[in-house]
Amino acid sequence: MGDLFLESLRIQADAEEARLDLIRTDLELCLTFATVAETSYSMGHREHAERNIANAEKGYSDMLRFFSKANRLTPGIRRELQSKFKELRERLDGLQRFR
Repeated sequence: MGDLFLESLRIQADAEEARLDLIRTDLELCLTFATVAETSYSMGHREHAERNIANAEKGYSDMLRFFSKANRLTPGIRRELQSKFKELRERLDGLQRFR
């Protein structure tokens, strides 16, 4: 019985680590979408920029939902991810000047 409990804890820890990896990776992708949108606006490709902003906004929203369900975050990881969310939100809000 103890082995099952330990295995369950290991699986939960692995799942939580996968969730954090997904959030980190997707936030980086969203930041890339924001950069592409900035470049597209500067080149006059408004439609392309809007699609990239929409992708970044969707990713932001989805990852915020995953982040809210994350368990057992250390204060350092929580700060790291909150900082990335803040950076992305500021970038997306800054793109409003092109609209």
